[in-house]
Amino acid sequence: MTHFSFSNVGKEVRINRIINPDTGKMVIIPLDHGIILGPMEGIEDPRHTVKQVVTGGADSILFNASLAGWIYPEYLNKCGSIFNLTNIITSDNDLTLINSVDFAVRHAADAVSVQVMIGSPHERHMLNNFRIISEECSEWNVPLLAMMYPTEDLVSKMGAEAHLLAARAGAEMGADIVKTSYTGDRESFSKLVECCPAPVVVAGGPKTGASIDTLSMVRDAMDCGAAGVALGRNVWQHNDITAMTEALVQVVHENAQVSDLAYFTES
Repeated sequence: MTHFSFSNVGKEVRINRIINPDTGKMVIIPLDHGIILGPMEGIEDPRHTVKQVVTGGADSILFNASLAGWIYPEYLNKCGSIFNLTNIITSDNDLTLINSVDFAVRHAADAVSVQVMIGSPHERHMLNNFRIISEECSEWNVPLLAMMYPTEDLVSKMGAEAHLLAARAGAEMGADIVKTSYTGDRESFSKLVECCPAPVVVAGGPKTGASIDTLSMVRDAMDCGAAGVALGRNVWQHNDITAMTEALVQVVHENAQVSDLAYFTES
């Protein structure tokens, strides 16, 4: 049974396509980096990447909306789809709308996402993007994932409290799920989860040096009450994408400890 509670069947059906309804948790693999960072290592061929994370058991993938027509054969009826509706190419922390909820529904999206950089000079513009998408989601009964990140400047001024501010803002703006960065320690991340009315999934950020460190961070986040993970580069830049996805599934859905993951602890 899902841990989410919605008042209409449309949103209920869709949310159960992007999570594991038995655990109420989710392993999301984002592949929306191609607009801002180009054809990075690991997503040169998005269809091949999707095929590997689906094989690994990902619950859903997140990608720029118009990519659906290219990659859908690899995820259709195999895992959920989250269409990203905001992005940038070269502007600094100034994401704009790149598509609509209407487009997402017409192309069979299970959910959509919006990103806001809290503390950016362009914050007002991005919050307006959020408002537009949230209203459209209400009209179409589509779940909304909000990617809420404080800028580096804001983190330098506020510390972990900047992440708490970003997560809480996402929930109060109407997100069904909030994606944000790990605060760095269990105490502050537990507080973030507790203070955020919406389920929280932890982001991975840039590729780390050791996969065991990433998995340890995920274990910590889950122990703090996270609803799951949304890891991109730390999955599809791993030398075994399927194995890394499988490891996340074990930690998130099977409550595995990092020491249980022989592939990573013995390699």
